[in-house]
Amino acid sequence: MVKGGNMDKRIERTNTRLRLSLLDLIKEKRVQDITVLELCKVANINRTTFYKYYLDIEDYVNKLESTLLINLKQEITNIKRNYLITYIGYIVETIKKEKDIYQVLLSKNGDKLFLRKILYQVYNESIKEWERLLKKASKYDLDNIYKFIVDGSTGIIESWIESNCKDEPNTIALFINKLCMSGLSSFI
Repeated sequence: MVKGGNMDKRIERTNTRLRLSLLDLIKEKRVQDITVLELCKVANINRTTFYKYYLDIEDYVNKLESTLLINLKQEITNIKRNYLITYIGYIVETIKKEKDIYQVLLSKNGDKLFLRKILYQVYNESIKEWERLLKKASKYDLDNIYKFIVDGSTGIIESWIESNCKDEPNTIALFINKLCMSGLSSFI
């Protein structure tokens, strides 16, 4: 029993070293340019250990991002109005709170699509809510509105991250919300 507990702690320490080492490497170069050998050397782990759990760097990054997405999805179940505009507020709060990981993963060297993946977590809920509220909009319109809001929000959030999250998350969320609401109002 104790041995199992020790093993879990060792795996946890290895995962932490891998994650921190990956984040350090992404600060220096693009994810696509990082090799398994390089990551393992920085993390001070054996490549065999890495390959026991992951196929390559892309697989590792995908699993890391999936874990973050699952955690976000679980957290947003507590949000009463679970759709894009509310979710954006939660996202910027989370990015600021866990800046060490999100700032690197969402940087120019990270996965450029990761923020879009995050914002698409509430697509179905948002469309359903908008169908109820925006009587003049077709399903096609709603889909395009969602894409437009995600792309605009992505640009604003990326700019905010590049500024080292200078503004408060609430300020960014309210700004995005104001832009979204002015655009959506023409469909009411």
